[in-house]
Amino acid sequence: MTEPSQLMPPDQPEVVPNIDAGPVPDSMPTTRRHTYLIAAAGVAVLIAAIGISLLLSGAGHDEPGAEQPTRTAIEAAHARCGPSGTEYARVGDGGRTLTLNSHGKKSSGLAYAQLECYWTMLEMPDSVRAEVEATRALDGRRSGEWDGIRVSWSYHPDSGVQMVFTLAD
Repeated sequence: MTEPSQLMPPDQPEVVPNIDAGPVPDSMPTTRRHTYLIAAAGVAVLIAAIGISLLLSGAGHDEPGAEQPTRTAIEAAHARCGPSGTEYARVGDGGRTLTLNSHGKKSSGLAYAQLECYWTMLEMPDSVRAEVEATRALDGRRSGEWDGIRVSWSYHPDSGVQMVFTLAD
């Protein structure tokens, strides 16, 4: 019979398992398995926390069938074109009226580019736009209508254009 020290032939190197080569369930030390399990549990908790926070923050309200707050055309135009915190562009009557004041020689107000933004967003026809641009101080108050929107305006070089848009009932 052979001695226990001679289980390997003398010319063969001794094979030592490499525990750093990857997880080997049967030969992995218990503390390393616990570390992996704790790390996996931590990742799962993190993913769950992110999902819950997205759910509570209201992500996903754009899903079909989700109730969306409706804005009037005036409110949508003001959200896109309106300078915040100014008295030169005001929405009133629950989003049904818009008052715009442009700058003139002696007064401050909206720039022409801002007026054009509102006109484009409200789909003001070229014919009404041409009338606004041709208005003189002597012409008094003018008005126009299209697609359920009524606008009246006046112009003076010192005070600029003053416009009131109103949605039809």
